[in-house]
Amino acid sequence: MNPRDSDNIHLHTARVNAREASDHVQGLIAQRPDLPVAVIARRAGVAPSTLKSLLSDVQRRPDTARTISSAVAERLLAVMPDDLPHRDRGYGGRSTDATAAVRHVRKLLATHPHLSYAALARAAGVSPTTLAAALHDVDTGQPRRIQAAAAERLLALGNRTPLPHRATRRSDTVDAQPVVDHIRALQLRYDRASLAFVAQTAKVNASTLVSALVDHDRNAQRGISTDIARRVLAVQELPPPAFERRGHVTEIGLLRRLRGMCAAGWTFQAIAQAGATTSKTLTAFARTLTSTPTVRGAILTAWAHLSHRPGPSPHARQRAAAKSWDPPLSWDEHSIDHPDATPNGTRAPGSPQPWDPTLLQQEIAFLTGLGLSHTECYRRLGLSTQRARKILATPLARPDTQHVIAA
Repeated sequence: MNPRDSDNIHLHTARVNAREASDHVQGLIAQRPDLPVAVIARRAGVAPSTLKSLLSDVQRRPDTARTISSAVAERLLAVMPDDLPHRDRGYGGRSTDATAAVRHVRKLLATHPHLSYAALARAAGVSPTTLAAALHDVDTGQPRRIQAAAAERLLALGNRTPLPHRATRRSDTVDAQPVVDHIRALQLRYDRASLAFVAQTAKVNASTLVSALVDHDRNAQRGISTDIARRVLAVQELPPPAFERRGHVTEIGLLRRLRGMCAAGWTFQAIAQAGATTSKTLTAFARTLTSTPTVRGAILTAWAHLSHRPGPSPHARQRAAAKSWDPPLSWDEHSIDHPDATPNGTRAPGSPQPWDPTLLQQEIAFLTGLGLSHTECYRRLGLSTQRARKILATPLARPDTQHVIAA
């Protein structure tokens, strides 16, 4: 190997104490708190993960001598504050304040209602997303800069550059009004049915759908993509976390549903997963009895999916039995939300079950009709297999027709 190459490899692999480079970067961060660490790393030609790891190690273990490559240290130490991007300077003077251009666009939109901001952006050779961001920032009083050339082209619209003609409906578009009406119907039917969620369910781009509807509001003659209209109109049901509005649902009814699912063998984690929420949210509701749209949607959705199926958790079932929580079949949908309603069945909450063979046979027949095995029936009724068989073998003293099958 050439001795000079050997020296270069040694120089490249030499390691130095990272303290000086770390202190230098901390100084840059203090002067430019608006910039992410990744920007400084990229300007120094260092992987962002490397710089973040270095700063984290030095901060957590200040007494430990962390080392880095001498080449990395040199590149970090070479970065000066003036080398970093600066918004006010427009990244090298190629940008300008967007206020004048945005005001001109707003004036054009007000005087030419058939135009959309996207059409103006395209006419000026500007990305519609860039113009939309500039409109938002200027309207909300935030500073915004755009490329000077783009600003000039926007200011030229209506002067040196002719405005786009009134848009005629393209052959690949259809009337957007049925789509608008369908989305409004879904939002009236469901809670938590945002436009973005409807778009996600329809598998269309949310910003594209929003843009099409905004254009429709400005000019009803503008159409919407045939494919987007077809996808949105095909959505007849919305999945969780959206849920159908129910005006009669009460907090006590939600608590009864939650406890009922636990009595059927479902854990809070399983209920939360079925309702597209978290077990922490359900625990907080059970403690405070304060519901939100998220809680209502989660419990109602989980109830629809789980209330008629036995859960896999014996612990949840035993815990519910110890607390005398009533299973789902103890409640009717028309009464579960009424504060004064009592559970159906042959027992009062918290009191022992007076079983006899006839009653137990009726219960087993009812539950097996729902698809439960005998073992699952015994579990649902709070009986061991041995105890159930003993009851079924007991001679019946007299028929008792007063019992009501536990629902």
